[in-house]
Parts: sequence; C-alpha cells; structure tokens
Amino acid sequence: MTTSYQVQPDDLDFDTQIAKFHPRQREAIAALDGGGRYVLYGGAMGGGKSYLLRWYCIRFLIICWAVHKLRWVQVMLACEDYPSLKDRQLTKIEREFPPWLGRSYTDHKVYGRCFILNPKYGNGVICLRNLDDASKYASSEFALIAVDELTKNLLPVFNDLRTRIRWPGLKDNETKFLAGTNPGSVGHGWVKNLWINRSFPEEFYPPFSPPAPASK
Repeated sequence: MTTSYQVQPDDLDFDTQIAKFHPRQREAIAALDGGGRYVLYGGAMGGGKSYLLRWYCIRFLIICWAVHKLRWVQVMLACEDYPSLKDRQLTKIEREFPPWLGRSYTDHKVYGRCFILNPKYGNGVICLRNLDDASKYASSEFALIAVDELTKNLLPVFNDLRTRIRWPGLKDNETKFLAGTNPGSVGHGWVKNLWINRSFPEEFYPPFSPPAPASK
C-alpha cells in the first residue's frame, strides 16, 4: 500500500493534520506500510496505543478505496470484553471521529456495532467487537484486525483471529494485524515469545523454494 494520498476536506494530510499521529505512532505505521503484516505497538500506559488502532483503521480503509477502489471493506477493532471496548474505543470514537468521515451505528442490520465511512471514502466498515469468544468469528473475513491490549488474551484467541485476515482484492501482504499492549497479564508470555523472542511457529515462515539449477 501507499501513503501518497490526500483526504478531504481541503486536501489535508491524514497522518499529520487529521489523525495527528505522533512520531512513535508513525514508526508503527511505517512498519505496516513497509510490508509488515503483524505489528505490535507496545509500551506503558498513555502511549497512544488505543488511539493509533482506531485511527489506523480509518487510514487503512481510506487507502483501500483510494488505491484499490474497494468499497465496503471490513476491518475489526476489538478488545477483550465489552466494558473495555466501550471505555477504550467506543466513547473515544464518538468524540474524535468528525461527522464528515462517517457515522457510528449501535446495531447496524448487517454489521452490528460499527462505524461506516461516508461513500466519498469508500463506505469502509470498522466492526467493533469483543473477544470473549473469538471462535464466533469463524466464518468472518476482515482485511485488517486491530486488537487493543493483546496481552489480555490467550494464544488461541490470536490463532483464531489470524485465520480471519483476508479480503477479496487485497494480496496477503496487504491485509494486516495490528495490536497494542502493555506488558503483563494472561497473554504476556506468548506475546513476548512471538514479538520479542521472535520464536515463530512453522506456518509463519514462507515455503522454502530451492534455487533453480544453473543453466549450462
């Protein structure tokens, strides 16, 4: 994906003038733009993790329309339970997202609790979900999954979610997983093992292709 686009009104730059990402948040975005598919944004309380997740969802959906001309792309923005989703994301979305971007729904007949971008930006959908039972999303597809406080979840939740990351019209490396987290909690061990120790399961590696024989 590309970052060379403009967003109305008045052709404001999304990253610096609308979302106003700070430098460390832009580092995470650069990792995603640079081809990273699974990005963890960690740190102590107050580092802007939840903010990055919701505004990156908007950014991602706008790019899906501006670059790929894909409408009604769905992404998931999730917390471990509904009270956390309400406190960290729902109340902030109502205050931060301007009306010209789109509209919030508490129970959309198709998407449930969600935020839908205006047609001008491709009608992308942020599906707002909780992860009390991640298996209930077994038949779902999302172009991006963003999880707030990843270490609040056990490894099977992550394994369920990553099988749902796909979308027609996007290549595998154009679909993304972004998470924010503090250290500690029930998932500290497996998150540290993957992103800090970089101990990946076999399926995280691309298939090995032996080099072609040299021509004579």
